[in-house]
Amino acid sequence: MKIAVVGSGHGGCAMAAVLAQQGHEVSIVKLGKSMHTDNFRAIHDSRKIALAGIMGEGEFPLAHVTTYPVEAIPEAELVLIFYVSNYHPMVAKRLAPHLRRDQIVVLNPGYCGSLILAAELKSVERSDLPVFAEFETLPYTSRIGPAGKVTITSKNVRHPFASYPASRAAELAEFFSPVLGKCPARNHILEVALHNPNLVIHTIGVLMNAALVERGDKSFAMYRDGFTPSMWNLVNKLDEEKMDVLERLGAPRMPYFDAFRLRTFEDTSVDPIEGFNHYATEAPAGPHTIEHRYVTEDVPMGLGLLHSLGRLTNVRTPICDSLIDIANGLLPERNFWGESRAIDRLWEGPLDRLLEELSR
Repeated sequence: MKIAVVGSGHGGCAMAAVLAQQGHEVSIVKLGKSMHTDNFRAIHDSRKIALAGIMGEGEFPLAHVTTYPVEAIPEAELVLIFYVSNYHPMVAKRLAPHLRRDQIVVLNPGYCGSLILAAELKSVERSDLPVFAEFETLPYTSRIGPAGKVTITSKNVRHPFASYPASRAAELAEFFSPVLGKCPARNHILEVALHNPNLVIHTIGVLMNAALVERGDKSFAMYRDGFTPSMWNLVNKLDEEKMDVLERLGAPRMPYFDAFRLRTFEDTSVDPIEGFNHYATEAPAGPHTIEHRYVTEDVPMGLGLLHSLGRLTNVRTPICDSLIDIANGLLPERNFWGESRAIDRLWEGPLDRLLEELSR
């Protein structure tokens, strides 16, 4: 298969390396200019990507390594977007001229970025939209280092997703299975967005541990150190708000830990805290600054989305709203309410019409 991976960060490189190892014709497209420049330069010069860790070892060839979408996107059957979701508007503008109707376009993380891509395509008079899919979280825990090499330390055993339109879900689940394995389908991309675990864990884990995050010795590891019994109480309160909104959207009330076990373990009866603590041993250390994507992405894109859906479904979200206010207090130069991914900024019209559109 011809596959274009858009994004040269940890997640994109891990996915590209595994796909290249499997024998697919893989290209990497970098759109930004600031991050992972050394890594991109290394794979650009060698036209190869090195893989280490639990998915295997080796160095695998790449078809294109480019900053020009026209060189890789039009010929791809599958376009995998691994970009921090704050940048979805930029990604949409850069990719829209080159996408085709017969492609499958995947966003990971999603946070309803499909609606941004669809709107951009329509703005350039493209009514022949590709099929979109959004996943809840990255398939692998990975880190780049040294430049040109990505190491995978853990993987999810299931990859819940939603397609837009939803009627293509069964087809896509079969299509994805040779690449990712088990891919259970959710009802729609709003459900997938709210089951992104980072909406809950990243935001609480950083905002409520700000002093530990910023300690000078850099010993803090959020997944290992950030969650005590009282913190789990807060997680459960935010999770209740999320499930109240899910119920109003016609989706099941699935708690955070049930979704976590579904993604992470073959045995879904594993004790949730024991399972989380096991995952924490494989998770990266840090973060060591508040101005980190765990806040700058997951507060406006995740909590902002939850707040807007709560407002539109008449569900109160006081914990969610308080966390957004705390983020604004910790980073006063930012305006996370202004940056938030509110549904009424993504869709013109009532919520029930959007649900009809997504579910068709």
